[in-house]
Amino acid sequence: MMPERPPKETRVLLLAPTTKDLSASAALLRAGGIPCHACRDLADACGEIAAGAGALVVPEEAVLGGRGKALARILGEQPAWSSLPTIVLTAAGPDSAAKVRSILELGDVTLLKRPLEVVTFLNAVRAALRDRERQYQVRDHLAEREAVEATLREQDERLRFALAAGRLGSWELDLETGALACSDICRANYGRAPGEALAFDDVLRAIHPEERQRVRDAVAEAGAGRRALDVEYRTVWPDGSTHWVLARGRVDGRGRMSGVSLDITERKEAEEALRDADRKKDDFIAMLAHELRNPLAPIRNGLQVMRLAGGDAHAVARARAMMERQLAHMVRLVDDLLDVSRLSRQKMELRKERVLLADAVNAAVEATRPLMEAAGHELEVSLPPGPIFLDADPTRLSQVFSNLLSNSARYTEPGGRIRLAASRRGGEVAVSVRDNGIGIPREELAGIFEMFSQVDRSLERSHGGLGIGLALVKGLVEMHGGTVAAESEGRGSTFTVRLPLGEAAGKAPAQAVADGDHGPRRVLIADDSRDGAESLAMMLRLLGDEVRTARDGIEAVELAGEFRPEVILMDVGMPRLNGLDATRRIREQDWGRGIAIIALTGWGQDGDRDRSREAGCDGHLVKPVDLPDLERALADATG
Repeated sequence: MMPERPPKETRVLLLAPTTKDLSASAALLRAGGIPCHACRDLADACGEIAAGAGALVVPEEAVLGGRGKALARILGEQPAWSSLPTIVLTAAGPDSAAKVRSILELGDVTLLKRPLEVVTFLNAVRAALRDRERQYQVRDHLAEREAVEATLREQDERLRFALAAGRLGSWELDLETGALACSDICRANYGRAPGEALAFDDVLRAIHPEERQRVRDAVAEAGAGRRALDVEYRTVWPDGSTHWVLARGRVDGRGRMSGVSLDITERKEAEEALRDADRKKDDFIAMLAHELRNPLAPIRNGLQVMRLAGGDAHAVARARAMMERQLAHMVRLVDDLLDVSRLSRQKMELRKERVLLADAVNAAVEATRPLMEAAGHELEVSLPPGPIFLDADPTRLSQVFSNLLSNSARYTEPGGRIRLAASRRGGEVAVSVRDNGIGIPREELAGIFEMFSQVDRSLERSHGGLGIGLALVKGLVEMHGGTVAAESEGRGSTFTVRLPLGEAAGKAPAQAVADGDHGPRRVLIADDSRDGAESLAMMLRLLGDEVRTARDGIEAVELAGEFRPEVILMDVGMPRLNGLDATRRIREQDWGRGIAIIALTGWGQDGDRDRSREAGCDGHLVKPVDLPDLERALADATG
């Protein structure tokens, strides 16, 4: 029984003299249970060969007169195990020697005279596929042999390494006298010259004090025959460096223990790094849960206040403002997490333009103003006179400064002082954020910009922090060609960002243009979340739009055909038919080609935007969407 092959590996690539012959031949093969693919021309056939083929059928007209050179080249470039069976359909009458020679240059060729007999044609194709299957078996055998050889090479490397390490660190301990015979390299690790005597007590003195008794007990148990020696310990070498050592040995009948010692410092450091990363991950998950619950509580309380307030407009307004602040905080948390993911996978892209430093700083100050005011901090901003231009992504640059300001606000006691200052230094600008907060311990300064880094301070625990803000700062600054550093001496901290200056000449930064009034729009909202769809529909109806809602992709397609909306806000993950497939179906209709379709989804990575664009969406908004962003997208779609 032949093994299961990928469909493309068993198909017959078919090229016939005429369209009629192509259809007839394809129907004949399929009737015989032989999968086939009809090729438009020889170039199409050459392209399909690379994707996989069991055999090739071509007419002689396609390969004679130099036209088969491309095919011959493709066939000649196949792996050593492969010789694609090719059936050439020749015209009736005698074949010239030149023609036969030209055709045979293609390699593994079978000639069949036209007009074809059905049985002859099918038998020739089946024989070609059997030949191809034997080639695949050879390929499988070669791949299996290569895998075995690779495994043997790896095992051989490990064995040679183990033997080498064993010889370098081999030793023999006389259990009665304590004398230790070992290699010169092993002796040098304990500060002894080649040939100099070494005793077990000398080794114990070099072992870390916390490990000595455990090693002594392990050797005693092994010497008593209760078990083989297998112990790991820390030792201090003559140069003062600390190393982890693995010692393994067995006792023979002469009262001697023979074994090897290996330096496993790198392995132990890697294990500790993994444990540290695991601890940071657990801390981060716990902190994330805490940070997400914090805004959820006032949002839930706000809903209760609005329900109980009745006609108290002031109470409703205060509750609504509070809920908006907390929702904005949650959105920032999720955005930071997405940004961290993009940075770690090197998927973040900067949209650079000519930016005024003052604009980026002012945007950051406005973003952090509520946090500053809530803590009663005094914020001072000092910028040099005259404009300073940077080649930067304005959004990301503002994010850098706002993250630093937020960090200082969280780690400074209420009523503290925070100062943001900038200055030109040669071809760069230095922007520093200084606070008089609780500072950063000296031993933790080096890792302050690492992902999920958390300094365990009481203020942090009370004011929040996921340990990703400074990692984002470092990643974004470095993407702009700059550097960031932290300083702290006792009280207070200073973070300094250095960025290269941009060109002073050029087009001024673009100014936002206010959206004008618009008339009623027909909008279809497709979302399987009933609350999400209905709340969005209520908002758009208050803006004067005519709105319909659909609960899944099938309903969205049907309702779009009846309602003929100007804009569709399309959720991506929906039952029965997802939003991308629903978009494709709508685009296939004549009436659906002019509809603006905007993906409105919780998926916001670059790859998600690419997929929605490929499906036919005109825009991509990430939930939860701000009203100004939604209005701008609708205006762009219908403008």
